[in-house]
Amino acid sequence: MATLTFTIDGQSVSCVEGKTVLEAADEAGIYIPRMCHHPDVPPSREVRWTEAVYQVETRLVGERPGTEAGDDAHCNLCLVEIEGQSKPVNSCITTVEDGMAIQLNTPAVTQRRKEALAKLLTDHPHACLTCAQKQGCSRTDCSTNVPVEERCCILLGHCELEKVADYIGIPGDTPRYVPRQRPATKADPLYERDYNLCIGCLRCVRICQKVQSTDILGAVWQEEGIRVGTLTGSQLLEAQCRFCGACVEICPTGALLDKEGVPAVRCDSPLPCIGNCPAAIDIPRYIRAIAEGRYRNALDIIQSRVPFPDILGYICFHPCEDQCRRKEIDQAVAICDLKRFVADTAFDDDSSRIQKRPSTGKKVAIIGSGPAGASAAYYLTILGHDVTVFDREEKPGGMLRYGIPSYRLPEHILNRQMDALDKIGVVFKMNYRFDGQQRFDDLRSQGFDSVLVATGVSASKALPIENAEADGIYPGLELLKAAKTSQKPLLGGEVVVIGGGNVAIDAAMTAIRLGAKTVDLVCLESREEMPAHDWEIAQAEEEGVKVHPGWGPKRFTAVDGCVTGVELKKCSSVFNERGIFDPQYDEGETKYVPARTVIVTIGQEVDAEFVAHVEGLSKGPGSTLKTDDHSALGLEGYFAAGDVVRGPSSVIDAIAEGRQAADAIDKYLGGHGLAQIDQDLSFPKPLATSAEQFQMARQVPETLTAEKRRSGFELIQQTLTEPAARAEAHRCLQCFLRQRITPVILPPERWQPLTAEVVESAPDIEGVIQLLNSEKKVIRIAGTANIRQSLLECLEEPGNAEWVMWEEDPMYTKRESELIQQYLQEHGELPGGGGDDDLDDLF
Repeated sequence: MATLTFTIDGQSVSCVEGKTVLEAADEAGIYIPRMCHHPDVPPSREVRWTEAVYQVETRLVGERPGTEAGDDAHCNLCLVEIEGQSKPVNSCITTVEDGMAIQLNTPAVTQRRKEALAKLLTDHPHACLTCAQKQGCSRTDCSTNVPVEERCCILLGHCELEKVADYIGIPGDTPRYVPRQRPATKADPLYERDYNLCIGCLRCVRICQKVQSTDILGAVWQEEGIRVGTLTGSQLLEAQCRFCGACVEICPTGALLDKEGVPAVRCDSPLPCIGNCPAAIDIPRYIRAIAEGRYRNALDIIQSRVPFPDILGYICFHPCEDQCRRKEIDQAVAICDLKRFVADTAFDDDSSRIQKRPSTGKKVAIIGSGPAGASAAYYLTILGHDVTVFDREEKPGGMLRYGIPSYRLPEHILNRQMDALDKIGVVFKMNYRFDGQQRFDDLRSQGFDSVLVATGVSASKALPIENAEADGIYPGLELLKAAKTSQKPLLGGEVVVIGGGNVAIDAAMTAIRLGAKTVDLVCLESREEMPAHDWEIAQAEEEGVKVHPGWGPKRFTAVDGCVTGVELKKCSSVFNERGIFDPQYDEGETKYVPARTVIVTIGQEVDAEFVAHVEGLSKGPGSTLKTDDHSALGLEGYFAAGDVVRGPSSVIDAIAEGRQAADAIDKYLGGHGLAQIDQDLSFPKPLATSAEQFQMARQVPETLTAEKRRSGFELIQQTLTEPAARAEAHRCLQCFLRQRITPVILPPERWQPLTAEVVESAPDIEGVIQLLNSEKKVIRIAGTANIRQSLLECLEEPGNAEWVMWEEDPMYTKRESELIQQYLQEHGELPGGGGDDDLDDLF
């Protein structure tokens, strides 16, 4: 395309042909004010007026339905003058021509912009915008007693309209805003709407119609102005809104706002679901791929952040779903079930698909084959290192194999992931115990350049109460491990499980499958405080487990050395006021539960024997290992990850920490870390979702009945079918669309660096100057008869001043007083922290 050359205020500018004046100015870094324009949507003039819209319950009928908005939709804030044309033109629709001479701030343009701004503000609360005390104002206590309905909204100080108004300058004869009592509602999920704050810029209508391809919002033309609303229904759900949030993001005022207390979408931070995922998996992207049937691509997206998507699909406790914004409408998207579907559907054991880096010649030893160690082994191997995993058990997998019942994680799923590690070159040395310092030190003599300790928490905590050594009392982890062997124990009779977490629930449900006649689960916590997930507790109760919340063991009873029951005492509170575990009991309230078997699941801890054998490692509480922020231990080249560092946690946490450790080890060995293999995170286009698809209820996988579950270790929950998975994927709100909206270009910051060049540009007239330090805190406010001369003096002796702004004002002493008063109201002290004695120096 041809390159055009033209001038803006005498400055030579070039752009490719086809650009508008506003687009070309933006590319050149030259600001032109605007309000209706947004780079992601077509011009406002292309909107077609509809017959009617709803503002909550109010139906508004318009004029000229079906016609294009044309010039009536322009805000006219982006006007410029072009040499040879008789009147100012809208820069947002005027195409650049070669040799064009453009003037931005002529008297005619300035006057027309102010008139256009006054017209906007006549229909928008603006008293705060003209108040000398607006900065830092709470909006609740008004010193000038402006009625609440005439004050600005909560965006004051951060409002796009406010910033543009400050740049253009609000005319002194702007009419006072007269409240219109237009509808407002907080009844919608996710968003609040207040049509008193709408300025009719039509951005929301255009982003909804043109970008989202949905007809939810529309606009009517009435003699008194533009009115925006929903096309059908008083509430957004009735109007079949998809709740992507694009309209809220693009709104320049407080007419559309996110509800407080709802997980927020911010352009400068991860999406709520991603932010709550310990591994930061790109959830919306893989869900989008599933919706479009690109299952292998979805799996690749997941595997760029975690190596075992299928394992997580079966057992992850999905904290991402806790932050899913869809649950504000009905239920969260079944993120974990979708992960499991795509892993089961698209898994490919062809190791040639995995792109390994060339060999680095470096060797890494990993102690522990659980989720953290296996995760690190995967990533370090594909980064080109030779990895050997040592483990004391017979088969790899750690707690994944020996601590999670097969009714949750089938053995063949775990085996195929361990086999996949073997195929890419990970070497496993099983039945290998580190029972002394020498064997630990031998790793370096064997040529390993780095060592990762990922031994997890393999020891069960014991209960130090009477008869704790009686036969029939078992640690929870030992029972779960025994249940995974060919010689499964047969329990029979009454079983009591002590504990309220995930392991306790699994132990109780395992006991049923091992023949227990009855299973009672006792825990200190109230039902609401139990660490186990609600759905886990419900499953256990369905199978016949009786839960006793709020009770703790006082003593075990025993006859001839064999346990016969548990005496319980009422627990009145578990944690003290500081949130520290400090259970309190009502010793006078007790009860007795008979038991032939007791399973103790009050927590897990690091194998203290292993840690004790190793010298030089930084120790944390409870025999955990202490690392720095990069997973490094106190010894050169030694790292640690997973539960051995943080204590008992989740599988997804351990996998994420294994990845983090692999990144740190690779950098230690001279590599660039895992950033080089991360997935491309560019945003896809919006996915067209019909109203029927969007309104579909959450898809629930088939689940075995409680009666059938009790009889064996068969998988409880099945995988979603393909139609169900595709339907579930279409329930996603596509919150990422909001993040891909181009940020608006705001007016230049009023503060400028205190330099000779800036001072030279200052005017030789009366006004007020303000100086700021490096942190942009005001340190001086002063009225002056000559702005430039005062700044030249400041430049000679700047002190700690680094930034400056000025206001031209012939009544500079009055304006100085206003600014000082405003500052005192905001900060409670004079600029620079000075008292009355400092007035002569500061002002």
